[in-house]
Amino acid sequence: MKKRITAAFLIIGIGGILVIIGMMMGGSVKKAFYKSDYEEWDMDDKHTNMVQPADIHEVQLTSNDSVLKQLKADISYVTLRIEPHNKQSVAYSITNNTKRVDASVQVEGNVLTVSTKKNRNWNWFLGWHRDEIGRSKTVITVKIPQNTLFDTVDINTGAASLTLDGFTATQRFILNTGAGEVNINNITASNVNIKTGVGETVFRNCSFTDTEMHTGVGETVFDGKIFQNLEIHAGIGEIDMRINGKKDDYAIDITSGIGSVSVNGASGSGLMGNIVKENQRTALHTIEVKAGIGEVNINFTE
Repeated sequence: MKKRITAAFLIIGIGGILVIIGMMMGGSVKKAFYKSDYEEWDMDDKHTNMVQPADIHEVQLTSNDSVLKQLKADISYVTLRIEPHNKQSVAYSITNNTKRVDASVQVEGNVLTVSTKKNRNWNWFLGWHRDEIGRSKTVITVKIPQNTLFDTVDINTGAASLTLDGFTATQRFILNTGAGEVNINNITASNVNIKTGVGETVFRNCSFTDTEMHTGVGETVFDGKIFQNLEIHAGIGEIDMRINGKKDDYAIDITSGIGSVSVNGASGSGLMGNIVKENQRTALHTIEVKAGIGEVNINFTE
């Protein structure tokens, strides 16, 4: 019993350290974690210092050579929306851009790239801080042809708001989020790797094949289809999975720590090693859950 209690406190201590590290790396944008002369970043703030004119462009995709195959995004301190439209073109606008944010959208060959400047320096005492980034209202809106089939999609966000809608990633889909609101809608993808940080991440009407999900402090919500393998590594936050399908079609392997995991309302929790295995021989797909301190809820629609 003493060993279990010691292990529980050890996990809580490690979790606390991870939260602090996450905050230092951008999971939290509170003033206390930066130099005293830096302000916190706020998506809704009205700071418009050094704002550049709106940047609006449209790139026609008229031949097979110009069909988009890769999407790359590496952003911080902005709102990014990638949405479909009924044109064979990439249309984008950047509003409230500044030299410090330096948001850009580029279409080069088959590659669509969205990026912002990396204004970060290392503070040996408190970790990463912004290089006088100030506050930002920069909004990047990118419209791509409806039902675009990318080969690969790689998205990396720091403190940012993200919306993705209406495309397919046939070979790889990587999503790594920091702090901010994330909405992923109507996405079909294979070889999916998701890492969430602070804030809420929501997947609506998505269809994923071979998926690995690592969640942090925030809340993750999934509503859609899961094929082949799903591997969940749950952190401190909450995960709500609503899977379109039957429970009997999934081999379920759950290992929980001091957190809790429920499947169709049946829950279990315990200290270090509460293990549940179901449908190991008959299922078409597999779900493996490794839950730490947080809460995981899995429900099937049929």
